[in-house]
Amino acid sequence: MVTISSMLTINQPHIPDFTNPLGLLVHCHERIEAQLSALERTAEILSAGDTRSLPPAFAIVDRACAHFATPGVKHTEDEDVSLFPRLRERGGTAGQDALAAMTELESQHRTAEQLHAEFDELVGRLPRDGSADAKGLERFNELVTELTTLYRPHILLENNLVFPVAARVLPASEIQALGEEMRARRKDILQRLDVSR
Repeated sequence: MVTISSMLTINQPHIPDFTNPLGLLVHCHERIEAQLSALERTAEILSAGDTRSLPPAFAIVDRACAHFATPGVKHTEDEDVSLFPRLRERGGTAGQDALAAMTELESQHRTAEQLHAEFDELVGRLPRDGSADAKGLERFNELVTELTTLYRPHILLENNLVFPVAARVLPASEIQALGEEMRARRKDILQRLDVSR
């Protein structure tokens, strides 16, 4: 029998859950990339000055800001608090390249936090009626470029080096614990989803 829930998942890719935390981290990166691409498109719309497109453009910006403010922060904590310390403890010689990369990745996380703070503040000041000055729009475009330039190689390094090393060197019990910590970190989000069903 075909149910509504099964119809909703037709042709949708499988999304990893907390039993596959490394896969879930990659999925989080895909969502971050989608937000970055949306911001790039929005920057083009705002630069073009088409006032009819402003409401949907700002809706996209607001969704991206909300994503980076909550799921994005939790994702960074997943790495900085849960994954990286485990790799430092258990990575050994097999994880030397990953270990060397983690210091840079953590530094990039701090840079991203600063960029997001400036971006959020700028977005809060931008008039939504098309009267934004050229300087404000220019800074919007610059920040979008800085964020994408920071995130894209960062994501590639984690997906192609750090996560595969973690999959090789961390025991199943540590990967399970990582997933449990990720679930606990999202307890508030999961509770809201349960209530809305």
